[in-house]
Amino acid sequence: MRVQARVERSVAAADLLREELAAWLAARAAKPGFARFGHHFEVLETVLYGMLSGIRAKLLAVTAADFGPDSGAAYARCHELDQSLLTVKRLFEWYAPKYDQRLDPVRGPVLAAADEIVRSCWWQPFDVLGRRPPAGPLPYLDPLFDAFATPRREVPRALRAPDDALVAELADELIPVISLPDWAVREPWWLVVAAHETGHLVMHDLDLVYEATAVAGDWADEVFADVYSALMVGSAAGWMVGELMHGLPVDGLYYPPLDRRLAIIGLSDPLASAMLELTVDGHRLASLAGAVDGRLVTAWTAALASDDPTITKVRSREAARTMIAAGVAAPPGPAVRRNLLAYLPTCGPPGTMGSAPPAGDVRALADRLTRRVLR
Repeated sequence: MRVQARVERSVAAADLLREELAAWLAARAAKPGFARFGHHFEVLETVLYGMLSGIRAKLLAVTAADFGPDSGAAYARCHELDQSLLTVKRLFEWYAPKYDQRLDPVRGPVLAAADEIVRSCWWQPFDVLGRRPPAGPLPYLDPLFDAFATPRREVPRALRAPDDALVAELADELIPVISLPDWAVREPWWLVVAAHETGHLVMHDLDLVYEATAVAGDWADEVFADVYSALMVGSAAGWMVGELMHGLPVDGLYYPPLDRRLAIIGLSDPLASAMLELTVDGHRLASLAGAVDGRLVTAWTAALASDDPTITKVRSREAARTMIAAGVAAPPGPAVRRNLLAYLPTCGPPGTMGSAPPAGDVRALADRLTRRVLR
């Protein structure tokens, strides 16, 4: 009876977490601000429920008959599975606050704009290839933004514990995230960082890591993202890097010197030329990413600075990335801030951040991650 009570205690904790997850998903699915992430929630539901079911099954297999008179061994096994359950909870807590920033009256409008910029940059090469992209990244605002334009995919300091490495690995396999600077709340033109961040993920999801490394060695990640962001938002990519890196030392192992990075973004450096020649299914990167429409950037630059702008053609895939490029080019001020937050969320065609993976692939992911988390 003692072993049974101990098992029931852990099973109840697993069931409580499932109820918490179900309530969170149901509440978010009903809110318009989360419509872009419906496929994310499908993936999270299948994977996290699968992990909880796997842990629950292992708990129910802990019986006095199996462990004999040694109740201590049964308790130890329950403790191991409690740690597996804690990993799932921490994984849920890794994602939930990032989505929930959209409920905040201050951060929500900025993230509505950020979502469209990321979606614009993310879909672009997949559209050209005629492919449906993976689920797509989750943008969020980070008060600890480290002034380096890299995806922040490590576990937040507030959640650090011995199992954080595992939580981070699990998160990497689920939904990628994109960290954006918190100061974009006041200066939304800083959302241009999203073009560079998205480039990091595109390189991996187009399976270009090997080819990019052959071109740029240890600099490959940054050089690819710099070239990609230049194609997405033009000279705004150079402004972003120049502003972030001004006066800071450069880690020469992973980053080119600042003057060379700016040349790469200007597409005048040999490394940029080599990156533009990378191909996927016969398509060069230069054609996969396209180029920002300079004339439209100029027109929108003037419009964004006015108090009563007339802005049309916002439903195209390129609209959001073109608009944020114009926002960087416009003189900073209240009108630009107001107009970016008003018009960016209206950009782009209907649809979600990416596309839902096939159900079989999601179930396979759930099984794989369940095996990883079980102790």
